[in-house]
Amino acid sequence: MITIVTDTTSYFKESEARELGIKIVPINYTVDGQNFLESYSDKNGELETLLSSNKKMTTSQPNISAFLGVYEEELKKGNEVLCITLSSRLSGTYGTAQTAAKQLESEKIAVFDSLFTGGGLYLLVKEAKKLIESGISLYGIMEKLPEVRNKITVAFSVDDMSPLRDSGRIGFVRRSIGTFLNIKPILLCKDGAVVSDTVVQGSTEIIKRMAEKVSAEAQDIVINSIGDNRMATNLYHVIKEAHPDVSITIQKVGPALGIHLGLKVIAISIIDK
Repeated sequence: MITIVTDTTSYFKESEARELGIKIVPINYTVDGQNFLESYSDKNGELETLLSSNKKMTTSQPNISAFLGVYEEELKKGNEVLCITLSSRLSGTYGTAQTAAKQLESEKIAVFDSLFTGGGLYLLVKEAKKLIESGISLYGIMEKLPEVRNKITVAFSVDDMSPLRDSGRIGFVRRSIGTFLNIKPILLCKDGAVVSDTVVQGSTEIIKRMAEKVSAEAQDIVINSIGDNRMATNLYHVIKEAHPDVSITIQKVGPALGIHLGLKVIAISIIDK
């Protein structure tokens, strides 16, 4: 049996992770110097309250012991491990997961860099689970995952660029792109980094542009949001009207991403057939 290990920025609900047999390693975050562990998407409390508190908040990758503990537990059960983490260009989590695997010197552990986070990571993990259920070997799956990853598109918009700029996790985004006069950026998570796509005016235009990214080949979609559930719901309905058969999941974002994205965020992740 192959067990998937991923991190909390995939934002599975606890019931989903249990049903799929997925093991979740928490991302660390601090609030005014106090340490916390991010949890499942439905177990992180009121993120909006936290982000509006003006407290000093930071994030950090899991300790190596967190990955070692999960790996060792699965190996003792006789299982193989497929670990899929958030992008190595956004976090050191992938490097930590790899280091833990190397320490155990086991060919039964494989670590894959999703080059995504949030909905993109969620979709990739779910596709990996389908590959496991089809009977493909661990390293056969590793060979197929880059092709699956290339079918995923992630776009998002933030109300304020300051948290993202301060995080140092922006890739090729012009300094001039801002969020003034209701002009909002649409950004992409591409090749593992945050890059600019376009700028639009207002929430209606954001929804329109994001919905346009859904092609006739779309298989599954994840909508992530912080601070504006109505916008997420509106995007859902616009997509459903144009693509009634596509599967859409709406997820809550947790603190590990929220700290770097700010109080009002809308994101869409799409995987094509």
